[in-house]
Amino acid sequence: MSITVYAPDGEVGPEPAALAPGPNVLTGLRIGVLDNGKPNAGLLLARVGEQLAARTGATLALVIEKGPGANAATPCTEAVFERLRSECDVVLTGSADCGSCTSWSVHDTIQLERSGTPTVVATTTRFVELTRRVAAGFGVPEARVAVFPHPLGSTDDDTIIAWADAAVDEVVALLTRPA
Repeated sequence: MSITVYAPDGEVGPEPAALAPGPNVLTGLRIGVLDNGKPNAGLLLARVGEQLAARTGATLALVIEKGPGANAATPCTEAVFERLRSECDVVLTGSADCGSCTSWSVHDTIQLERSGTPTVVATTTRFVELTRRVAAGFGVPEARVAVFPHPLGSTDDDTIIAWADAAVDEVVALLTRPA
């Protein structure tokens, strides 16, 4: 019988990464929504995107789910990631309102940021601390995080729409702040 011994001195964590530079204004830009499939995530994010476009002169260019076989507890597929990068100037993603979906929503956010696409991840009040910790663990403690009341999944459509409408100014500020 052989025994494998692993040294405990591996890499501590990822190298710190910077956010993608945010635009000064959103006018004329293309907004993308990456829906992780959680209940009400698509409704919330699409509404924020629509209102963001209406208020700023941007365009809601793409609303898309993570891809075939992907779900809230998996990363965005490469094909969807490439569509977001090529068809969108800024992205809204989430929802980060449970354990694994928070980790993967933040992962997708950081991947988009590292590729140069300013991205806001939507989380809920119960998962905001986890969202920020995961972002810091990925080397981006200053990730753009929009916080919504909890829960999203069992909340009626009218309330989700009201929450989305109330968040537009915050999302504008997150996307246009200097990196």
